[in-house]
Amino acid sequence: MNADNILFNALKHHRGFILRQLAGLTPAALPDRLKILGNSQMDIYYGQLDVPAIGEETIAFLRAAGVAGEADYLAWLALQGGYAQFTLSDTSCWILLPGVEPGRYIHLHPARYSPHSLRVKAAILKTALACLAVLPAGTLPDLAALNHIRVSMLDLSPVKGLDQCEHLWKVMAMLRER
Repeated sequence: MNADNILFNALKHHRGFILRQLAGLTPAALPDRLKILGNSQMDIYYGQLDVPAIGEETIAFLRAAGVAGEADYLAWLALQGGYAQFTLSDTSCWILLPGVEPGRYIHLHPARYSPHSLRVKAAILKTALACLAVLPAGTLPDLAALNHIRVSMLDLSPVKGLDQCEHLWKVMAMLRER
């Protein structure tokens, strides 16, 4: 058992990874890349641990729990009620589930409302990432620019007013923080 056995979608759940992916994309390539985000909600970890450190701490936790491989992991999860929550060194909370890809039997994602994470709807995250990619650094879009990005780049519906964008501004601020 090692970090290669972990199914972790860093594009949905890790700010550092998301920002590195965004840095290499052109605005034209962005919509296709963002399709993987789907249409639901997700929790984005914005703490200081990088993806390899999260994997290492996850494996260390499982080994300390007596888990040595896939059969042990699935049996241990069954004893936990089908999923388990644990805490990393930075106090962030994480969820363990059965993985669905061969060899990647440990499905990992941040817990809802965990320390160092933010719950985000996919459309808001897509909008925030597109705004960060096309607007000058630190700029918030006006209503026309925001709706142009949402409609023409992301195939999302327009918003009626900027007063509806409080969560979008919060997500953009979280993504900008280092």
